[in-house]
Amino acid sequence: MNKPSRRAVVRTGVWAVPVVATASAVPAFAGSTDNCTTDGKVCVEGVGSGCKLPGESTHNGETYFGYRMVVTFDNNTNAPITITLDSFTISGKPTTGFPTGEVLTLQPGANPELFIVTSSASSQRSATIFYTYDAVQYHATVSFDTFNPCKCTPKDADPTDPNSNCS
Repeated sequence: MNKPSRRAVVRTGVWAVPVVATASAVPAFAGSTDNCTTDGKVCVEGVGSGCKLPGESTHNGETYFGYRMVVTFDNNTNAPITITLDSFTISGKPTTGFPTGEVLTLQPGANPELFIVTSSASSQRSATIFYTYDAVQYHATVSFDTFNPCKCTPKDADPTDPNSNCS
């Protein structure tokens, strides 16, 4: 039996590495590995839910794809706290439609937030959200299991309407 080459071992190892969701304060060395702020008060779920909006549109020669994404912020205190949304990228590419600058008041416990965004990234399953809490900017990477086409109830519901029931 032939011994595998170093290149084959490295190539196999790269594909075998699990995806880990992380949140950290900027700069990166100040962060934690549990997708929470360094004080643990605000956490972002490592796995989100989402679906791809139908069709695509072209803008200035670039193709954009639409997504409905739910990201859950956990407030691990007994009182409401506020964060400011800074930016949202899909696989490192910027999005449009993200409410940059919006202040969210997070009640104690889980706070799911729906974002309807467009990006030039097609069906990517990793997004990074940047937010500011207590005058420090943090970022969290969120993985999405799948990006199937949005299916709404009733069938004629508009998937770009945040009030629509879509999955």
